[in-house]
Amino acid sequence: MSRTPYRLAVVAALALAGVSVVRFVSGSEAATGERRALPAATAADAAPVDPPVVSLGADQAGTVPSDRPLEVTVANGTLSAVGVEDGQGQPAPGDVTADGTAWRSSQPLVPQTAYTVRVSAIGTDQRPFEQTLAVTSAAPSTVLHATLSPGDGDVVGIGMPAAVSFDRPVAKADRGAVEARFTVSANPPTEGDWRWITPALVHWRPAAYWQPGTEVDVRSDLRGLKVGDAWGADERTVHFRIGDAHVSTVDVATHQMTVTENGRVVRAIPVSAGRDRYPTANGVHLALEKSRMVTMDSATVGIPRDSPNGYYRKVAWATRLSYGGTYVHAAPWSVGAQGERNVSHGCINVSPADAEWFYNFTRRGDVVDIVNSPAPPKLTDPGMADWNIPWDQWKAGDTAA
Repeated sequence: MSRTPYRLAVVAALALAGVSVVRFVSGSEAATGERRALPAATAADAAPVDPPVVSLGADQAGTVPSDRPLEVTVANGTLSAVGVEDGQGQPAPGDVTADGTAWRSSQPLVPQTAYTVRVSAIGTDQRPFEQTLAVTSAAPSTVLHATLSPGDGDVVGIGMPAAVSFDRPVAKADRGAVEARFTVSANPPTEGDWRWITPALVHWRPAAYWQPGTEVDVRSDLRGLKVGDAWGADERTVHFRIGDAHVSTVDVATHQMTVTENGRVVRAIPVSAGRDRYPTANGVHLALEKSRMVTMDSATVGIPRDSPNGYYRKVAWATRLSYGGTYVHAAPWSVGAQGERNVSHGCINVSPADAEWFYNFTRRGDVVDIVNSPAPPKLTDPGMADWNIPWDQWKAGDTAA
């Protein structure tokens, strides 16, 4: 009696019960080489391993701060490399920390710039992991703005410098980097250089007065430049032209102003300059601005209004020569002294008719050279800084501290 049916029944029962079994192989199966054995028992599945998780500290819009270095962190793994670059392929250098859990850029990212972040890591299961992310740096909290002068399309005098003023001081250590972001081009080509007049004002002047008719282009591009705790945020371009050569010479000793245009005398004007106590500063001045009427207040230059030398009055046809308060202006009260003696508080007093003529003749940047005065020029005043410093000294360094 065969027992094969009984064997099969036992095997089937054990299999249904969930017990792993090894099937017996008959002699005929061994001879044919068939392997129809049931699979051997398998170990329970291993516990799942969480993949690395990369964080950039970005908000929901994918924006990261620009006032501190970028930090890339990883959980469930170790960083092996991080690459960060902007849309022009400029990298943001940085280093992975010793424990491999973070990468920090050497400096804050350039504000309002899109970056690609490529991360390579090793997971806790020792498998390699790579991820690419896109972020944008936020707007800066502190910004350095630049203003260019003269204005675009202006026609100016032969002494006019190209000027860049800032809304905050620039430290000496940063001035070279700032200057490198400026360009001045002239037609015909003209030699010139920059000099800082104050920590917030830099001038470019030619080696000698401009040639009339010169076309000048000035460009400033501070975008992406870190200056102290601020970021440059402006790109500006202006074009201006040099007009006729207007040079006026005020002789304090003879009380006369001689006005020339392209080397030809066009008017001789009697003047009264600063009295002995308030002498007019010697040296080359520039016409800075014009006003048909200004209020003169002695308190602004340290003289009390109610003192014997005080004053508070409106004057007409005023052409400013310095930010210290020197003007060529109408002075009907001193017409008798004009051409004879110096009685002003430092301004150039002329008759109302001559003041109006000079006002209409003069443009910004025209040269007014004051001679034979005992008072030296004030080199920190933008009206006197440009042309009272010899060219070799101008190129050598800053006026500003």
